[in-house]
Amino acid sequence: MRIRGLVKASNRVRDQLKSGIPSHEVSTFQQYVVKTIQTTDQICAQAHIKPSQLPVPSRNAYKFLKGVNLKRLPIVEFDSRNQGSPQGQMEISIQRIRSQLQYFQDRIADLLPDDTDAENRLIQQLGERTAQIEQLCAAQGATPGNLTQQSQQIYGWMKFLQSDDHLHLHAYAVRQTKAIAEQTLANQSSARSARPFKELKHLRLEFTPMSALYRCQFKPPQLKIRINEGFILAEPDVMQAAIDSMLLGKTPKTSTIMTEYSLSEEFSELLLALDLMVDDLRDMAQGNVYNLDDVFAQVNQAYFNQEVEKPRLCWSKVYSNRKLGHYEPSRDRVVMSLSLDSDQLPNYVIEFVMYHELLHKIHGGRTQNGRRWVHTPEFRRDERQFKYYSQAQQHLEQLARKL
Repeated sequence: MRIRGLVKASNRVRDQLKSGIPSHEVSTFQQYVVKTIQTTDQICAQAHIKPSQLPVPSRNAYKFLKGVNLKRLPIVEFDSRNQGSPQGQMEISIQRIRSQLQYFQDRIADLLPDDTDAENRLIQQLGERTAQIEQLCAAQGATPGNLTQQSQQIYGWMKFLQSDDHLHLHAYAVRQTKAIAEQTLANQSSARSARPFKELKHLRLEFTPMSALYRCQFKPPQLKIRINEGFILAEPDVMQAAIDSMLLGKTPKTSTIMTEYSLSEEFSELLLALDLMVDDLRDMAQGNVYNLDDVFAQVNQAYFNQEVEKPRLCWSKVYSNRKLGHYEPSRDRVVMSLSLDSDQLPNYVIEFVMYHELLHKIHGGRTQNGRRWVHTPEFRRDERQFKYYSQAQQHLEQLARKL
């Protein structure tokens, strides 16, 4: 049973949390979240089911809303210099930014395997374009966080491709997945029982920033497949399931594969990395409960003999139901979710997340055959050395279920 409007409501709440809640709208926002949850509970009770039995999109939306801490919202005040608009609410739209997105998608499609020079030139172009956007924002006394949702999403994607081998991984995923799609189409055309795509002459496949997992559009003579950027590290069997779902129709098997991957740590980490490209960070270590400088010092002393060089430490307003910390090697920055800044959690929970992210700094990652490996066997071995490893994992799993 799908609850109409629930996913839309959760997306609206998520967007408001990212941009901040104007102080005069806090009460209305709180009531909206509470009412949406109560309405969902009532509908489920009438249908004699639990919210956990809802379809995955509705279930995830419900979990997210339940996890919103209504007592600790990101509140913005009015700025009299901005003609009565809430501070931080100025929205800047970048002209023709969708054409910019398409331009870079075309250049990526043209990349040849192992053409490092072409990749570097494209990274330079991406850097020039994002720098122009940043200059435009600065000229208006704003930041990329003030971009409209579409402009922000595309800016973040262009920024994302510039670091940590992301462009190379992205281009590899495009080539490999397009080959899977072409083979699937060839098999379908040769099968008597399957109806081939008539008049198909051109296949276009892109990995792109989008809210859906994938979309497929066939307008003869072109078939266009768009896949969420979070899948660029997915194994071939996951991508085969995605292609099968689009070209042959969904099955319980393909749906299960896609759902499991969309809930994986790998997928969540990539989406968080994209979000953090434009996230409005609290660029200070002091939270309401925890000071990240103190947490780092304690973990560094207990597990690394004070030998780890201190990275930048930031709190993030990104609300994630699975990923509560992130290490960005390109900026040497550890970002921690405000969900952890709570006196309801034992100290060792936030210490474990800090320990986990510092292991990423120490172990780094390696790229091989279009895959980036960060949770290597060596990483997992060291991760289990944390004194309260099992207890911390249990708390994090419980926290994820609440969100």
